[in-house]
Amino acid sequence: MPLHEPSPYEVLGIPLTAGVREINLSVGKALKAGRYSRQQIQDAAALLRNPDRRLEVDLQQPLPPEPVDQAADLLAPALAEPLLVIDRPGLPPAPALLALHRAEAAADFAEPAPGGADPEPPVPARYAADLSVLPQIEVPE
Repeated sequence: MPLHEPSPYEVLGIPLTAGVREINLSVGKALKAGRYSRQQIQDAAALLRNPDRRLEVDLQQPLPPEPVDQAADLLAPALAEPLLVIDRPGLPPAPALLALHRAEAAADFAEPAPGGADPEPPVPARYAADLSVLPQIEVPE
């Protein structure tokens, strides 16, 4: 059993541009070839003789690809350079790296004590605001 339904053009062995005369002539050739049953050949010929049904089939058929000569020559400029260039930034200097200990991370994600009336979770001490985050304020004398 074929994986796909053959098109009527395949059954009759004719090109997409075939006229009614070529369709009628191809029926006998297709019957002699014996690749398809008589019913399939007759159905294909009847479908292609009807202009409306033929248009439906033609719209459902993908167009054959156009041949490209010298494809390697056409692609050579594009393949001369790498297809993807990634500029990776360098590593930051060692003093700029922050070391986070497992105990600090565990304290940040610890479950709050149950039954607390405070709707907001507590802020870990190392993230709490201190005077260094406030702007300098001039106090009048």
